[in-house]
Amino acid sequence: MKKFFKALLIVGGAALAANFGLKAYKRINGTVKLSKSLPEFLNNVYGEKAEVNISSTLNTITIKIGFSQEVLDKHNDIESTVQEYIDDFYPEMSKNSIEINVSLKGEEDAIEEEVVVEENEEKE
Repeated sequence: MKKFFKALLIVGGAALAANFGLKAYKRINGTVKLSKSLPEFLNNVYGEKAEVNISSTLNTITIKIGFSQEVLDKHNDIESTVQEYIDDFYPEMSKNSIEINVSLKGEEDAIEEEVVVEENEEKE
């Protein structure tokens, strides 16, 4: 009887690990495909190549999109358009928490550089 439960425990553990591995593979594969297709989609919709930065953790996907001021002034539905695109074409990713940040092109790089410079100055 002990052998049966031991075998059942091993098989159950292997199935659980395989399930987790498959979900992680789908999430990573979806993130890679999204990073390739999202800039092209945004170019087709808004007529401008966007700066797209996608980072992923276990349960959160953060998408940072940079457009010129003209596009930001004309369109205020960029976040909802991106969310609908993900829901339609990447349903396995829409189950995760998705944070979409739309900003001015090149603005976040400048802010991050200022923070790093300020931190370095404080250390000295």
